[in-house]
Formats: sequence, C-alpha cells, structure tokens
Amino acid sequence: MLNTGDSPGSVNFVLSKEGSSDVSLVDEANVWLFLRLAKTNRSRAKVSIRLFQQRDNDQNDVLLAEKNVDTRRSGWHTFSVSSAVSVLLKSDGESTLKLRVSCPLCPEVGANLVLVSGRSNQREQSHRPFLMAVIRPEDNVESRRRKKRGLECDGKVRVCCKRQFHVNFKDIGWNDWIIAPQVYTANYCEGDCPIHVASITGSSLSFHSTVISHYRMRGYSPFQNLRSCCVPTRLRAMSMLYYNEEQRIIKKDIQNMVVEECGCS
Repeated sequence: MLNTGDSPGSVNFVLSKEGSSDVSLVDEANVWLFLRLAKTNRSRAKVSIRLFQQRDNDQNDVLLAEKNVDTRRSGWHTFSVSSAVSVLLKSDGESTLKLRVSCPLCPEVGANLVLVSGRSNQREQSHRPFLMAVIRPEDNVESRRRKKRGLECDGKVRVCCKRQFHVNFKDIGWNDWIIAPQVYTANYCEGDCPIHVASITGSSLSFHSTVISHYRMRGYSPFQNLRSCCVPTRLRAMSMLYYNEEQRIIKKDIQNMVVEECGCS
C-alpha cells in the first residue's frame, strides 16, 4: 500500500505478511519512481536522485540508494531497497517503509518526480511510485514441512504430481512487454491417474470430479471409456509489471499463474 508522507518529497509503503508467520527472504525489492520532464526541456544534463529511509525518534535518515539519471526524456527509474524491506518484514505484523526522495537539481532542468496521493487525477495515478518485491519463505525444515502439501515429482513418482518448471518470458517473445518478473517458477502437472487415485476426494479438482470418477470406476455409461487426467487443483496469483496498449506501466495481480498442487480429475 502506498501513501504520501507527512512532508513534501516523502512517500510511505505499508508492508504486510498477510497473516503468514514464516520469516521471508527478500530476493529483490525495488522502488520505481517516475521523473517527468517539461515538454520544452532541451537539457542533456544529469541529475542525482537520492532515496533515504526516514527513521523514528529523531534519528538521522539513512541513504538507501542514489542514481544519476539523464534528463533527455521522461521515464521510470528503479532504486534498490532490498535490505530495508528485509529488516521490516522480520518484524511482527504490519510495518511501514518511510522514504524521503531528494533531487536538488531537478527544478533547474525542469524536471520533477511524481509523488502523488490517492486524490490525484488518473494520469498522475498511472505514474505514482510503487514498490516491487520478490519474496520467498525461508528455506528451513519447518517451513518445508508446512508448505509441502501436494505430491512432488522426484523421478520415482509415477502417479499425478507437481513438477517444477521455470518460465522465461524471453523464450516465448514476451520480454518486450513484461517488465517483471522476467523469470518465475510456474510448475506443471504430470503423471498417471489410476482409478483408485482418481476416486480419492482429496486428490480431485472438485467434488463434481469426484462424483464423475466414481461413475467411471463403476463402468457407468458414458464415462467407462474416459480417462482421468492429472491437472492443477490449486493455483495462486502472482504480481506482474507490464506495459499496456498505451505503453503505461501496469502493476497487477494475475490469477492462476503458479501451480501449487496437482490432482486427478
């Protein structure tokens, strides 16, 4: 969640683990800021943009990232905040990443960073700052025990199971419009679905599939010649950044992107 801070040039991101008690590892976390240049701008100069983490109790702000960017055109710029996000996610409950953005030379070249609130117009909203983080559960024995609910393919399992598979959008020519992630673990389902497996309620896609499986198992028409298939029974969404048809950056949670469990239907 994004909201403007208490002072000009500040912006806050509210972080929440959404009820998960697992300690999370931050693979990558970046803040995206849009630098807008005036249409009459002819400058080829560079400006320095700094990102500070604001501290409570009158402590000095901490410099998180600094970048020199050219002022030839408007555009998005990214700043790594991985270490700060990692520390905040280890705290209990909800926490806030409080940032202060500094660009002393921006006014001289007719540039301004778009730091907007929820009351801004639609055009400003499309350029509001956002935080993109790649987070995974800590890989320890206890978290693996909680996570591993479905059957994993390991080379020995022949019945329906989940096989790990990494998708690279470059392989299918989608890297020109998908910004992040470029690579992600999608997974897929494979394996046999014997009658005794397909008829187990917990391994089916739905209660409807279980009922049909019992008809098939008893040889009732017209299901006696239909075979059960290994399909995803549980999927989850994934956040993505991409360009829409108007070449605006969109951040959206795309449903059913990752296969988490497989079963027979």
